[in-house]
Amino acid sequence: MTHGPHDAPCGTVEVRTGARRGEGGAFTGRFDRVSTPLLRYRRARGPRERGAALVEFVLLVPLFLILLLGLVSTGIVFNHKLDLVHSAREAARYGAALPVLQCTPTANCGGKTWAQLVQSIAAQRSDGDVTAGQVCVALVKGASGTPIDSTFTTQSDGTRCFDDGNADTGTRVQVRIVRANDSINAAFLKIPITLTTTASSKFEL
Repeated sequence: MTHGPHDAPCGTVEVRTGARRGEGGAFTGRFDRVSTPLLRYRRARGPRERGAALVEFVLLVPLFLILLLGLVSTGIVFNHKLDLVHSAREAARYGAALPVLQCTPTANCGGKTWAQLVQSIAAQRSDGDVTAGQVCVALVKGASGTPIDSTFTTQSDGTRCFDDGNADTGTRVQVRIVRANDSINAAFLKIPITLTTTASSKFEL
């Protein structure tokens, strides 16, 4: 029987022994098939190797999920931080152009004092990321940063929002926002994050 190279199974090599050319020029003879390392490797693969692959998959999936969830939650926290920075700057600029007598009486500002009005602007500019209670606003003067009046700060004790380290003796607007309900979640791991941002602007009036 005549055999060709295409008759050999994958991973074997045909060795023609006693081959001779017969009628019509065709080779006749016996073919011996020799197993190669590739064939031996394929035969060695079995349930044990498939089980090892399954174990590796089970171990890697949780790690991948932790990484993925961590990246997503970190991106959300970073976006909130950008919103806070934008809101604080917008409120500081608004307060810098708001006359001190604009809210006297408070009926002119919807029942809000000067500081409360600027506080509400910060909350509005955040697109819902912060509430008015998370915003501190003060109109301060001098290097010590003392509020010009108790109605020009949202602090209950009548103090400034933060130490801006400014040696300017003029008047300036301070805005401080603190958001404490953020966290980075990585599956079974939760890291609480407190976002804080400050802004100040020279009072222009």
